[in-house]
Amino acid sequence: MNVIAVIMDTLRRDHLSCYGTEKPSNYLNQPIATPNLDEFAAMGTLFQQAYLGSFPCMPARRDLWTGRYEFPWRSWGPLEDEDLDFINLLRSYGWINMLISDHYHLLERDAGNYHFGFNGWDMIRGQEHDPYITDPLEDGSKENIDHLTSGAWYLHQKNKHGEKRYEEDLYGPQVFRRAISWLERNALPQIRENKPFFLMIESFDPHEPWDPPSYRAKGFDPNYQGKLPHSPVYGSAERFSEAEIRQMRALYAGEVTMIDDWFGRLLDKVDQLELWDDTLIIITTDHGFFLGEHGLIGKPDLVPLYSEMSHIPLMIYHPHGKRGYCSNELVQLVDLFPTITDALDISLLKDIRRNKWIRGTGHRKAWEGINKSQLNGHGKSLLPLVQGERRTMRSAAFSGKFGDIVRVCDGKWALYLTPCEGVPLYWYGTREPGRTFAGRRGVYDLDNRRYPVTYPVPRYTNALYNLEQDPDEKHNVIDQEEDVVISLMQAFKKWLQEIGAPSEVTRRYGVPN
Repeated sequence: MNVIAVIMDTLRRDHLSCYGTEKPSNYLNQPIATPNLDEFAAMGTLFQQAYLGSFPCMPARRDLWTGRYEFPWRSWGPLEDEDLDFINLLRSYGWINMLISDHYHLLERDAGNYHFGFNGWDMIRGQEHDPYITDPLEDGSKENIDHLTSGAWYLHQKNKHGEKRYEEDLYGPQVFRRAISWLERNALPQIRENKPFFLMIESFDPHEPWDPPSYRAKGFDPNYQGKLPHSPVYGSAERFSEAEIRQMRALYAGEVTMIDDWFGRLLDKVDQLELWDDTLIIITTDHGFFLGEHGLIGKPDLVPLYSEMSHIPLMIYHPHGKRGYCSNELVQLVDLFPTITDALDISLLKDIRRNKWIRGTGHRKAWEGINKSQLNGHGKSLLPLVQGERRTMRSAAFSGKFGDIVRVCDGKWALYLTPCEGVPLYWYGTREPGRTFAGRRGVYDLDNRRYPVTYPVPRYTNALYNLEQDPDEKHNVIDQEEDVVISLMQAFKKWLQEIGAPSEVTRRYGVPN
């Protein structure tokens, strides 16, 4: 069995027509359509209740790579030396692993080692803040930061340096072009029969900066005349006019439809190579993006992870899975590790206990030097659901950013818990907090392997929303639904105990004993 995993960064589920695009389309001149993702969803399982765990980009990937939630322990950072990651695990069992991406965070400072387990990786350079090209722009333009164009846009333009003139030259299309080319060389039937592969395709698009060709975005907002909000500054939406927010939505929709088109070309290649017979294919994202909802733009710190951010798309195809199946079970990114190993019939615990060794040569094995606790993942295999079984995965999904507001959702209700003041906060691990951490760190505690840190307390209070009656999460009913709050708090407490979270996390969120 082979695996293709496609991560489209910052992809909102309500911009995919298989999930329904009525809400965002109401703000635009024409509906948003994603026919290729729709076609894929009809071939496998569409998960209606998929949620992120750790937020944002790299914490979500550590959840995926390790099958363990990160946010109760730390935030954005590299894999720890003792982490068991499924990329290395597959390689140790003989799979050929390839990464094709323009997501520079995988390689950069403060993350930097997520590509180590791959046999090969092909990085398209230049997205967003990627420290790539230093030459000044030929037209002499200088960095001009305002609310519509953050510093990312200037560096993004320098990295492009006038070379990306056509759609196929843009970063996202390049990712899919190179993935298609790699499949042509590495996924022929006579090759994959003896050398199964794992291909991870990471598209930074539709993450901003948004620079789709004008014909992709113009139809969504044809009358806009102002400066294009390619890379808006995160935070309050009050600094933007209604016209600017509408144009943001148009640019974002243009990126989504562009990526959908190139994903369709990948599906054509899957057809040509007859990969449907022996390949597991997963499509998902890390998180969403605020486009004016709740008075917010972007992915700011210290705000709740409302549905636009935390409710994510997930689709899985398995050769022996049920076609056109829609699952309403609560699932999260930590479930993809055990889903993949289950589909490939890999049982690490069983093999270690039986043989004390595992197949694989030529590099550090995935299990060497890991903490034994890493063998106990937090996720559950979704393979039974993909094959049409009905079973309960969890009573609630848990989403959060380290030190920040936590979301507890059971599908009907969403409870937001703001940290209490005065409760200690610690960053666990050997890698220190990086530049993306909004707090401050103290001196490393070697005995407990942690940094004491401080983090601002958000201005938001605890809130509860009935998602069935109030899907836009506008009416806080926390004072009217005491029994629901108690139930979700108990679910949160039980979850923290099950995953072995630090004891201070319970106190930090006011969970009763």
